[in-house]
Amino acid sequence: MENLLRFYIERALREPEVGKTTGSGPVVTISREFGCPSKPIGQMLTDTLNKVLVSAPVIKWRFINKELVESAANELNIQTNDLNYFMSSVGKGLLEDVLVSFTPGYVSSHRIRHTITNIISAMAQHGHFVIAGRGSVGVLHNHPNAIHVRLQAPIEWRIPEICKLRDVNADEALKLAHDTDKKRTALIELMYGHKFHPYLFDLHFNCSTLTKEQIVQTIMGLMKAKKTV
Repeated sequence: MENLLRFYIERALREPEVGKTTGSGPVVTISREFGCPSKPIGQMLTDTLNKVLVSAPVIKWRFINKELVESAANELNIQTNDLNYFMSSVGKGLLEDVLVSFTPGYVSSHRIRHTITNIISAMAQHGHFVIAGRGSVGVLHNHPNAIHVRLQAPIEWRIPEICKLRDVNADEALKLAHDTDKKRTALIELMYGHKFHPYLFDLHFNCSTLTKEQIVQTIMGLMKAKKTV
């Protein structure tokens, strides 16, 4: 996985910005409201996809979560926390001075966006990736072999989940949910180039009424219908 990610990073830094990819291999993006379980669902989906592979040569599916940000930060020679800060601060207008404090030197917001966009696009060209967040639905919204998933749930269900996840009280969890959802929406809009809307997604799941297994099996059903698996 590490070598494959490095290949995409190096390719992204070499090439001009490719923009929104329009074709090639199958890919699944997973977006979520804060408190919904994208990581366990993404990993379960990846494992399920790999179990049903029967063709040769077999191309294994891979799940990408925080690895994308960490690898991009390494290649840009900035701290992962700084890159995460950029990606969570997009609602502030992408002011260049947000990045001035990055060490060991200045990295422009355009270069960061360029790198993330090109990495995600290169992965989609290869295909067989399940990508959680990172504005991937915005980059790949017109990819014909992509399925875009949205995980959501009522705030009343998400608050206890956030309390357990972050060890905070209900008031803090509510603020975290609102702030994080706003930042994630802004990141999707940055990568998409337009306002966020629900029609970016092929499937919407209510995590308060469906199990992880049910969500994964439904995604698999659509992938089989679209012949992407």
